[in-house]
Amino acid sequence: MLALAMPALGAKFYKWVDEDGVTHYDTKPPAGQPASEEVRTYHSASSDQDEAVKRLEERRAAEAQAEEAARQRREEQRRIEENPGEVSEERCAKHRENLRILENKPIVRVENPETGEMEVIDQARRERMLEKARAAVEFCEK
Repeated sequence: MLALAMPALGAKFYKWVDEDGVTHYDTKPPAGQPASEEVRTYHSASSDQDEAVKRLEERRAAEAQAEEAARQRREEQRRIEENPGEVSEERCAKHRENLRILENKPIVRVENPETGEMEVIDQARRERMLEKARAAVEFCEK
């Protein structure tokens, strides 16, 4: 009975203050922030802290993914502004390659954006992709 009443060891958290004076807490020490201190937490078995930490980590991972996607869009926009002909030719080459694959390979796999796994496309999707690829290649040749 006494063992159940004792709090279990909790997760490690790190605390630091940024250059603007804002205090932050996280489950990982901040990169490039040597003045962080480890904070121990203790919680009972009924605590929902682990679930809250999991949600926080998932949210941060989603934010990091969105930030990376935005960075890639900005980089692509910069490339288009600096070398529109080069970017256009790269895209046309990719369309031609996609068309070649769709026309010649009996089985075509694409990455599922939600799971990251490769999936075999069905014939209906293949036909839609072929139609789009042919239109893109035709546009490139004009």
